Amino acid sequence: MTMGWKYAKPVKEKLLNLEEPGKPLPFDADRRLVEEITSKFDIATVAKSLQGKDEKEAQRALEELGKEMMKLTIELADNKYMDRTGEMLEIVAKQTGISFPHRLGRYVELSLLGLRPIDRWNIAKATTKELVLQVSACSMHKALEEAGVKGLPCKGFCLASFEVAAEKTGDRIKTEMAKTMPQDGMCEFHISV
Repeated sequence: MTMGWKYAKPVKEKLLNLEEPGKPLPFDADRRLVEEITSKFDIATVAKSLQGKDEKEAQRALEELGKEMMKLTIELADNKYMDRTGEMLEIVAKQTGISFPHRLGRYVELSLLGLRPIDRWNIAKATTKELVLQVSACSMHKALEEAGVKGLPCKGFCLASFEVAAEKTGDRIKTEMAKTMPQDGMCEFHISV
């Protein structure tokens, strides 16, 4: 009787090596990434600068900020602060051809950690078709409320940042907001491909 596993060698030759014996492999985000992002973007200052603006004007300003912040996050995450998780996601995406949701999710999570490290958020669902992100404590929404900025202009910030991440990963996404902080006590984004 022959064992099938003995004949796996040709497949193994196609795979990239995931281990590097003797090399330390930090899988966690570097705290300096958070420090660098928060030093460039201050949510309280941004919120105060939007005082007196209508919701559409505030949303446009926050969309631009979301794009800038995500571009910085991607630059730092892929270069200066590349961690083992990032390396593995890129290797696995090359091996399998599957990018979504993990590569996009990495940038979204790092941007949340980088700009809003005390926020509470959860990845409620992550499949190759859909990513569901819930944010139940948002320092940006709180800062906007405290500054008297009406409505939910921060939605533009989140949606714009997701689009920049999707451009980087090559994922064509559709994003819907199923819940909002004012009505539901959380923002819930459904990102699908």
